[in-house]
Amino acid sequence: MEEKLSAIYLRNGENALAYVQSLNVGVRQIATDAILECLRLGYPLNNMEITSKAREIQRMRMRARA
Repeated sequence: MEEKLSAIYLRNGENALAYVQSLNVGVRQIATDAILECLRLGYPLNNMEITSKAREIQRMRMRARA
């Protein structure tokens, strides 16, 4: 997964791997999933889109557990 993220750059020029590593350990996996999902959907890779997609993924996972 690190190899994928190291080749991705966010809209502000920051490396996606550095962005994920700067986050709290508890949210790194969901942030990674959100980045990859944004790429798949063609969304811009900015903090707002990544955060929005991460929340959406988190809500879906919570519903699946219930």
